[in-house]
Parts: sequence; structure tokens; C-alpha cells
Amino acid sequence: MLRSSARSVVVVALVVTATALTGCADTSAAHGPAVEAYVEPGSPTAATRVRAAAERAGTIGIDGVTLTADGQGLAPLPDGVDRLARAAARGGARPELLVSNYSETLADFSPETASALLADPVARERVARELAALAHDHDCAGVQIDLESLRDRDRAGLVAFAAALDDAVHDELGAGAPVSMAVMASTSAAGFRDTGYDLGRLAEHVDRFVLMTYDQHGPWSAPGTIGALPWAQRVVEAAEHEGLDADRIDLGAAGYGYLWGGPDAGQVSPAHARALAGRAARWSEQAGEWSATLGDGRELHWSDARSYRARVTLAQRLGLHGVALWSLTTGPLPR
Repeated sequence: MLRSSARSVVVVALVVTATALTGCADTSAAHGPAVEAYVEPGSPTAATRVRAAAERAGTIGIDGVTLTADGQGLAPLPDGVDRLARAAARGGARPELLVSNYSETLADFSPETASALLADPVARERVARELAALAHDHDCAGVQIDLESLRDRDRAGLVAFAAALDDAVHDELGAGAPVSMAVMASTSAAGFRDTGYDLGRLAEHVDRFVLMTYDQHGPWSAPGTIGALPWAQRVVEAAEHEGLDADRIDLGAAGYGYLWGGPDAGQVSPAHARALAGRAARWSEQAGEWSATLGDGRELHWSDARSYRARVTLAQRLGLHGVALWSLTTGPLPR
């Protein structure tokens, strides 16, 4: 998933099925695709936004715990995870704990950390057991794998880790507890394989896949759409071609934008993007996003509540399980 301080290729979230484990009803099912909303601990508005989102989202993805740099264990859990899990459950949503290879030192996801875990059978089993126990101890109902910037050589190890985590989660949280996975976006079979995914084999161990259909462009590229609708549809089609069923796919929806140029270039919230753009804001029906060229020549692209609703419509049209919003840190879950 994307971190607010750095680039990630794509992020994020949303989905839920009701289970006896939590006793929660799927509040979104009667109204359209299932919804997951991600949240990052530490924001002063996080718990308030989780409580509001939980009224309409079946799952709240809490980001989360990271691997140690050597890939052999888990770093300490961030403060506030318990509070967010309780807020989600009280609102009727399933709290889900994310695990990632994000590195504060790199301010990005670490391929070396992920490879160190995935290549080591003993570490895979140990981390899987630690994760399941951590989810249990902190009132989370499931676990999501968010290992990014992987390479072709990591494919077999990722499948083996997913299998180990599937067993551990079921042992610790119950047979109905879900294991999900965030997947970096690609528009071709080769693209998925090159970034470490054997989707057909992963589907044997993973209940739900969140396609991170955002970060099509960002500060690392020329200005462009955050995740245009036609591009997102091509990502879904490529994932289905690789073996994923539509009813196990969530479509990622960005709740942010990027500004190119100037000292304040980088990620912006939808509200800040709108304020910067003013009358220069232009909506693209084709992309399902906003853009603006500012008076000083800087370029701005962003995704907001209108963009979110366009992605809900696309998910419905494609018969997908749901949508996933990254993240509540930059704004509330749109209605």
C-alpha cells in the first residue's frame, strides 16, 4: 500500500463478508460491492474516521505491522492498532491487520527484506505464526499480505508464505478467518509474474485480492492520472486471465492526488487538491478523475468522492467482489 510519506506502486482496499467470527453483518452488500477502507495509525482523526466508515465498510484494513529489515521477524506494532480495531468492530466492520515490507529507512518498500523472508522456509513459518497470534491478540479478524516491489524470483516463496499464513490464521482465529492480499497493478501476465505474483497458485491460499489500481503515475513519473478507469479495467482483465475469479477481486480506489513541480510537490489530499486547483479543476469522465494546470504551470491530478463512486460503478459492471479505498488518512470514506 501507499504510505503517506512515500511512493508505493498502487494501494488500496475494501471488502467484506459477514462471518460468525465477528457476528457482523455485511452492511454494504445490499447496496453494491463490498467495501474495505484502509487506515494508518497515528493520525488524530483516524479513530473518528474509522467509526464513521465502519457504518458502510465491511472491512477496515489497519496498516499495520512491518517485517524486520532482515526479513526474519516482525517489528513492534505501531501504537493505536488496538484502538482502531475496537472502533471498527464497534461500528460493525471486520478489522484486518496488514503486514508489509515497508522500510522507514528507504521510505519505500524493501525488495531485499521481502526476499529474505520468502526464500527462507523457517522464517516463513515463524512469521506466519507470529502474525496470526498478533492479529488474535489485537482483536483483528483477519490478515492481509502487503508485500510489494517483489521480483520474479519471489513467486514460489510468496505462494509458500501465503499457504503458511492461511494455516496459521485458521488455527489461531478460526476456520472462517480470512487471508487477503494486496497486489501491485499490472496490465499483463508478464507484468504480474515479474513483480512476484503467481496469481493462480496464490488463489489456492488467499480468499480475496485487492488490486492496487492507483499510482499509475506519481512523483517518480511524468504527470498523469492516478489510476484511470480504462487502465484499471485492463488490470482487472489481466488478473482474471492469470486465474483470479471476479468475485474474489477488490478494485483499489485512491483517496488522494499528486502535485508535480515546486517545493510542495508530492501527495495531496482531495480537499487540498481542490483548494489548489480552484476554477482550473477539470473532471474527466473517461479517466474518472480530476486534473488542473495551475497558474504557475504546475500540474495536479487527484481522485475524490466522485472518483470513488465511478470505481464502485466499474466494480459492479465487472462483477467484482468490492472496492478498497486508500486511505482514511487523507479523507473520510465517501458516501
